[in-house]
Amino acid sequence: MTSLLIFTDLDGTLLDHHTYSFEPAKSAMLSLKTFAIPCVINTSKTFHELLPLRKALNHLDPFIVENGSAVYIPKALGLDIQEPLEEAGDYWLKAFGPNREELIRMTENQRENFTFQPFSDMSVDQLIKLTGLSQENAKLAMQREFTEPMVWTDSNQALQAFRDYLEPYGVQIQKGGRFSHLMGKECDKANAMLWLKAQYQSQHLDDELITTMALGDGENDIGMLSKADIPVVIRSPVHAPPEVPNRSDAWLTDDYGPKGWAQAINQVLIKHGIL
Repeated sequence: MTSLLIFTDLDGTLLDHHTYSFEPAKSAMLSLKTFAIPCVINTSKTFHELLPLRKALNHLDPFIVENGSAVYIPKALGLDIQEPLEEAGDYWLKAFGPNREELIRMTENQRENFTFQPFSDMSVDQLIKLTGLSQENAKLAMQREFTEPMVWTDSNQALQAFRDYLEPYGVQIQKGGRFSHLMGKECDKANAMLWLKAQYQSQHLDDELITTMALGDGENDIGMLSKADIPVVIRSPVHAPPEVPNRSDAWLTDDYGPKGWAQAINQVLIKHGIL
């Protein structure tokens, strides 16, 4: 017997790249709730950004923030986690790396060597211009805890040099759709997914295996996709689909964004005899 566990990116995947709407995915999301299939958000967004979004989605499952930097588990779920976790209001928190202040201190002396603009230097208006977010959502996006996004305007060669500089400090750079993200070396969507999968597996009988399905559209989703049992690349209207190394079984949706997301979810539910 198997149980499905869904992990999904947001921007360009569950949310439309241009409008941030999830309307085309609503029916498929309802199907997951109906059949009690957890749908874990795995995103570059912050805890504070996700609070209103989770309310709009009626999302009650765990969620992973800032590109795998931390997992928040609602206490109301009653998951029996066999390791110490931090308390964060209504949630248990598992963090995988240093906090944002440490990252800023570590990189501020490199502004003369590389060309980039970190979030900490941006105004709310600048972020709105870059992303199209509302003023309220832009303010929430700037309330980061574990990562420091930046607009990288230097060369790819310089980016590799910056990565080499940060490596001894246990810090990495992951490229997303609009930003490059400074974060701890262990902060990764795949690591967070596998950790949470293990927590769910521990709640099940030995003969009931967890099958993970991951959906994403960007370079920062490749790790998550490569480690999932069912990897799904969501087609993007603005960039070529990322390649998932050594996974000839990765799906590429016909439709873009949330419409493609719903297509993939429905196909898996049919394949597993759920729909």
